[in-house]
Amino acid sequence: MNEAPERTDDEDLKLAGFYVGGGLYGIDIMRIKEVIQAAPYRIREVPQAPSIVEGVIQLRGVVIPVIDLRRHFGVAIDPATERLNKLIIVSVSGRIAGLKVDRVIGELRVSARSLRPAPSMLREGSDLADDIFSGVSRVEDEMVFVINLDGLLGVSRGR
Repeated sequence: MNEAPERTDDEDLKLAGFYVGGGLYGIDIMRIKEVIQAAPYRIREVPQAPSIVEGVIQLRGVVIPVIDLRRHFGVAIDPATERLNKLIIVSVSGRIAGLKVDRVIGELRVSARSLRPAPSMLREGSDLADDIFSGVSRVEDEMVFVINLDGLLGVSRGR
């Protein structure tokens, strides 16, 4: 299900790093179309949408669903930092979505050798949640959870 190419053990993974609450996460940098400031875009609610879908925005004539990772990961939303939020526009299997995050920090390089499976016991509902994280690794003094976009967006579509 993961569309990432096979990697050798000595190859570095290039991830876009970002924070959701106090947690550091990363996604495959090649899946990103752009990063924009969330504030100028009015997010319109969508009736009956899955709980992690905050709504949709219109970006240059394209309607894009916005996935609020704070909601999905159960992180409290701080109104004082709302204006700082970013939208990471990603392309997955021909679909475009916006991931709402607190702060983008840029490129992270993680050794493929250091990437470990994400512990399944950290998540509820293991059937679908197992697909959300492709692994976990250490970057300096922090743990970075690598998000599998195929799994994340499959969950958000109510697979």
